[in-house]
Amino acid sequence: MRWTWIDRFTAFESRKSATAVKCLSLAEDHFADHFPGFPVMPAPLILEGLAQTGGILCINAMPPGDYDTYFLKIDNCKFKQKVVPGDTMILKMELISPIRRGICEMRGTVYIGNKIATEADLVAQLVKRNS
Repeated sequence: MRWTWIDRFTAFESRKSATAVKCLSLAEDHFADHFPGFPVMPAPLILEGLAQTGGILCINAMPPGDYDTYFLKIDNCKFKQKVVPGDTMILKMELISPIRRGICEMRGTVYIGNKIATEADLVAQLVKRNS
């Protein structure tokens, strides 16, 4: 199953950084259960937005081909403010080292307005598909 969480890219600098947007609506299913009467964006979905933004950034830096992305590690993750329906998440990912053997090291920041909501370092590996 392929599932795209982010809505759109607003900036993209190949081999360096990417910025994506996710607009949040109370109509999204996860808000009904997390938490009833007090909807808050689940932390794993915030990280999913960073992962998808970073995955596309990394795949774009690889030679042409079809790749699978495997996230290996999340470090230094901090949730600094809650994210709620009506917010627009600005997801910024930057490569923090050159890609070696398909290993991508990235730093991600999620903004709500001009405030940092989440920060995390992510490591992923890209593996070329056998077609």
